[in-house]
Amino acid sequence: MADYLSTGGIKAPDILVNAPRREVAPASRDELYLEGYGRQFGEKMTYSVGLTYGMGLLAGGSYGALLGVRQGGATSKLFVNSVLNSCSRYGPTLGNQSAIITMYYVSFHSLISYFRGSDDIGNALSAGAFAGALYKVAARSWQPVGKYAVASMGIFTGLDTLMRGGYM
Repeated sequence: MADYLSTGGIKAPDILVNAPRREVAPASRDELYLEGYGRQFGEKMTYSVGLTYGMGLLAGGSYGALLGVRQGGATSKLFVNSVLNSCSRYGPTLGNQSAIITMYYVSFHSLISYFRGSDDIGNALSAGAFAGALYKVAARSWQPVGKYAVASMGIFTGLDTLMRGGYM
């Protein structure tokens, strides 16, 4: 069998002469950004949950690493094992917790905005309170429900205020 390159080849310019050409329309800057404050629901949910999971994982892992360093170990292998065990105990826990509360917040914020017909700071305040309360609603006492409601209300209202002010 002869080598393909030595016996012939495809003359690309001859083939492509009759190929239909596709015109590329220039993208205007108006199509790249949404109008008004915020994003659409799906984009906001995906972005917010992913971001808070990553930040919670990083913060919890860092906290676990500090606890692992403080706990220490008799040998270097035990020390590394202690640090890694602490990182893997606290990182995913905080990441999952923050992602779930954020998912509740984005859902409640969108729902409250829809029913109220306005998008103001009251939506963030009430959505944050509902998100924190819903996360701990199965607790045996109302004390953790109140703590989580107040904490998430403060955090999400602060973040919403920073976003509206253009600081983030």
